[in-house]
Amino acid sequence: MDGSTAHMTWAAQEVSGPPLLAGFECGRLHWNGHDLLHSTGHLPDGRMQHHYATAVAEGASGARDGLSWRHDVVERVRAVPDGFPVIWDFAHFDLPPRPAQHALACAMALPPNSWAIAVNEPSVGRRVSGIIRSRAVKAALRMMTTVAMLPDRPRFATCDPFHHLHPEVFRATDQLVASGLIEMVGINYYPHHAIEPLHHVLRVVADRWRLPVMITETGWHDGLHAAHRRFPHIHDRWGWLAHVRAEVERSGVPVAGICWYPWLDMPDWGDPHRGRWPCGWPGHQA
Repeated sequence: MDGSTAHMTWAAQEVSGPPLLAGFECGRLHWNGHDLLHSTGHLPDGRMQHHYATAVAEGASGARDGLSWRHDVVERVRAVPDGFPVIWDFAHFDLPPRPAQHALACAMALPPNSWAIAVNEPSVGRRVSGIIRSRAVKAALRMMTTVAMLPDRPRFATCDPFHHLHPEVFRATDQLVASGLIEMVGINYYPHHAIEPLHHVLRVVADRWRLPVMITETGWHDGLHAAHRRFPHIHDRWGWLAHVRAEVERSGVPVAGICWYPWLDMPDWGDPHRGRWPCGWPGHQA
């Protein structure tokens, strides 16, 4: 599958540049038990359907979301509009105690030709996810190989930060791609961590693995000093989106989609009652 094919998978209509995806936070933080599905109300019996309807109205052609082992995966899949493509994380900062069984439950709940990410950001390590890289990669491989023989198995992508190009950042993706089960490489790229320009990152990643590439996470946090320091010419979220699109065009890489992450302003990770961080979609969120 080449980049143009991956692009067509997501683009339900004519768009200028790569299609837009809405990224919904779906993780659980290991240090305090904060479940972002609960604090954002992104649940089948909460505001999940409304969130999707708003994303569609705002022009999203697809989404990233999660199938946590702590929630009903069947009901989460059913809450998505019919025919709306979603990349589903099987684990997002919260590995299931039985990875193989969880992967089977997720795969059997998904419609044919779905996309999935076995483990979100396997390289981020113990401080953020509570999981060392080797364990995250092992769990991802276990989940992917478990469902590999299913007749309607999902297509798998990776998802990891690429803010610089030190050889260390490639290790997890190298191991996952070597399995032969990866069909698309995901790049997470945020302004407050960026060292290399995005167009260069895209080119290096595309050349290294010769697979379709997607920007699986990007966004702008209003008022975050590190972002303003690195990109003084960008003043708001619309400006960052324009910058990302320009960098994609400059790279010449047929990027399969750009996922704005998170789509909803994010509740404070330490204490969601303190309010939300201004980092969601710059248009209408919910």
